[in-house]
Amino acid sequence: MKKIFFLFSMILANFSFAQNTDFTLGLILPEPSQKINEAQITKLESKLSNLINKSGVVTYGYNNDFVIFPVVNIDETSIVQGGMENITVTTIDLTLNIKQISSNKSFNIISKKIKGSGKTEQLAITNGFSLIKVTDKDLIDFIAKGKENIFKYFNENCASIENKAKNLYAKQDFEQAISLLQSIPETGNNCFAEAQNNALVYYKGYQSKLCKENITKAKSEIATKNYENALTYLNMIDSSSSCNSEVEKLINQISDKVEKAEKRELDLEKRRIDAIKEIAKAYYSNTVRLVNYNVIVR
Repeated sequence: MKKIFFLFSMILANFSFAQNTDFTLGLILPEPSQKINEAQITKLESKLSNLINKSGVVTYGYNNDFVIFPVVNIDETSIVQGGMENITVTTIDLTLNIKQISSNKSFNIISKKIKGSGKTEQLAITNGFSLIKVTDKDLIDFIAKGKENIFKYFNENCASIENKAKNLYAKQDFEQAISLLQSIPETGNNCFAEAQNNALVYYKGYQSKLCKENITKAKSEIATKNYENALTYLNMIDSSSSCNSEVEKLINQISDKVEKAEKRELDLEKRRIDAIKEIAKAYYSNTVRLVNYNVIVR
């Protein structure tokens, strides 16, 4: 019993450490249009992702459903006479908004005027985006304030978020329940610790759901003598799962054919932590991918 308690404590400690490293912001970008083309959107994406990473307060990624989305308006375009050729000068109104996808709630907003110049209006817009500085104090403060507002939101709504996750778990929507809890940052109250405890419980339910699927895949690999692949599938199954006895039987069956069979228990804590993180990352990455820019911009 003491051994089990120690193992569980180690899992929680490692899990908390892993969660405390980063709070992420993703990006939702407009589709190419007559106003801005694909190359310009790519330039804007590069600038904004670098801005997020260089801010020092968040990192670029999808561990939750908080995103920055830009709104680009061309305010004015004029032709300036030069020596050998005329130059096009374009003023861009760039608005950045930090939102949560699921609630469509805004957590901070900023607008900047950018002037770009070039031989054509399109080159002027591209050059304008190039002038966005990832060290711009106003933009960094915008992200920092957005994060502060998000953390305040979690502090004030912790109970309702955990209840929502509990209801999702009851419906066996394990991925969304785990992902919702995984999105909760460490803000200094008890919400984070409770969320991580519940995430581990929900992960066990998720594992039980996957038991049959992974065992079937492992048996298929064993039948074709792909023992390393079989072991990979078996190692995806947590030892607390209902099908663990069958997993152990299969591992013993192929243990003399692979070198890694003895590492299953030693890697258990790390695999649980990594698996829970990957569930959230996959869920939110897919969620963001399916969001229509024209919907969230409203």
